[in-house]
Amino acid sequence: MTTLPHLTDLEAGAVIGAVAVVGYLLSRWAGHRVRERGAAPASVRLVRVLFLVVTVLVSITVFVVFVGPISFLSGVAVSAVVGLAATLALQTTFANVISGFILLRNRMLRLNDTITVSGVTGQVVQLGLVTCWLRLPDGAVASVSNSTLLAGPMINRSAGERLKGEY
Repeated sequence: MTTLPHLTDLEAGAVIGAVAVVGYLLSRWAGHRVRERGAAPASVRLVRVLFLVVTVLVSITVFVVFVGPISFLSGVAVSAVVGLAATLALQTTFANVISGFILLRNRMLRLNDTITVSGVTGQVVQLGLVTCWLRLPDGAVASVSNSTLLAGPMINRSAGERLKGEY
């Protein structure tokens, strides 16, 4: 039962679905426009994610307006389920981010170091919170997750002189 008597539950669902579809299409359009202007891929992703977050928030607002407020216990239950699902879905990403902080803190890895991990040898060309990019001898680029680097074994062929006396 909706709080607005002139809308049925089906119509309210259609409005929420329309908001979600329009938000998704707007995020794709905005990403395309930003990419056309020569922005970096990370900037394009950021714009698309921001549009999608706004779409989700607007959809939730529309839901509450059309369906009405929910009870406190229902809200707690839904938020617990959503939080659990998000935590499980992002478990690998969280592990990679924590590993990235540990790698940056212990100074074992820097740009331009030559490392070997899981049988792959390359020069570090980008260090991120989730992945590390290696340029291989043949010019290809490999992406290695930070949790893989931290789990090891990782051989840093460039850090010997830099870390001499520390370890």
